Amino acid sequence: MTEPYSVAVIPGDLNGITVTNAALAVADAARPFLTRPLVHTQLPYGADYFLERGITQLGPAELEKLARHDQIFLGAIGDPTKIKPGVLEIGILLKVRQAFDQYVNLRPVVLPQGVPSVLVGKGPEEINFEICRENSEGLYVGIGRVENAGTEDEVGIQEMHCSYRGVKRLAEFAEQRARARKRRETPTIHFVFKTNVLTYASSPWLKVFEEFQGKPDLSVKYMHVDNFGMQMLTHPEQFDVVVIENMFGDIMTDIGAVLQGGIGTAVSGNINPTGAYPSMFEPVHGTAPDKWYEKRDGMWVHNPELMQQMRPEAAILAYAMMLEQMGEVRAAEKMTQAALANIRNPGYGQMPLDTLVENACRALEREAA
Repeated sequence: MTEPYSVAVIPGDLNGITVTNAALAVADAARPFLTRPLVHTQLPYGADYFLERGITQLGPAELEKLARHDQIFLGAIGDPTKIKPGVLEIGILLKVRQAFDQYVNLRPVVLPQGVPSVLVGKGPEEINFEICRENSEGLYVGIGRVENAGTEDEVGIQEMHCSYRGVKRLAEFAEQRARARKRRETPTIHFVFKTNVLTYASSPWLKVFEEFQGKPDLSVKYMHVDNFGMQMLTHPEQFDVVVIENMFGDIMTDIGAVLQGGIGTAVSGNINPTGAYPSMFEPVHGTAPDKWYEKRDGMWVHNPELMQQMRPEAAILAYAMMLEQMGEVRAAEKMTQAALANIRNPGYGQMPLDTLVENACRALEREAA
């Protein structure tokens, strides 16, 4: 009997649960296109889990459970009515990324056919590139301090750590992506940093950039991050694969999400290319508390009707991205097309969540018939 894939599912909080349930329903309809069975294991890591145990980050027991699986699918985390923003993001997202050495954050910026972009005169041919964000170093290593707290001389210090090893392995992954994409005659990589100001942290970036310039049949260019932001908005067609520092990438990829049709279509893969640990895939949007809670008599109360305003497509596309990374290309493509069919529907904005999920499932069932 064929060994099944094992996927750990972290629905998270609020509408993270909503979109996870939607994505899993569509994934179930895509099972006929898989080459191997797939088993989900749901893990309740989120605000309630942290509060019940009095913890601020996942510990060895939780990480060990996650490590048993082939991949991790994450809905979204965060409930500001229970835990202040930042705790879960650091305690789950950054903890998993660093513990499992998910050193690549892969963010496609690909405008689908039939989906409008905010950029006038730019379509799917022009908006089609990938951003490889360094996912384990930079300003997100969590090292810093506050000096003279509570005084007028208070100073917050956050350290940026960039290593030669970290930049080089990210660039090697980006090179593989650029060659595999075959988007242009000569695969192109842009290194993006801020070498004219961050003169210490830029040292390994410049070293790797210079090494890659000598590679055959590969175009290697450099761009300051502020210029990159402008060029994304004016000439996105010049980009193929982009290599960028962690915080800069966090910001620029959200701009990329807007270019490709909005945050509701943006997906993220936190990837360990070695396979030593599972990778983690997620929609980029958050838990949307405004589509979960309403205020009544000064209290935040869950209103299930608000959930019908949620769009599940980013979660469906994130699941499809996970399948593609697992080698299940056909199933990934079918799920992607089912999600895009919803987005292309002229009545998309007025459709309730349940209808969108039902439409995607039916589309897959017709394909499988």
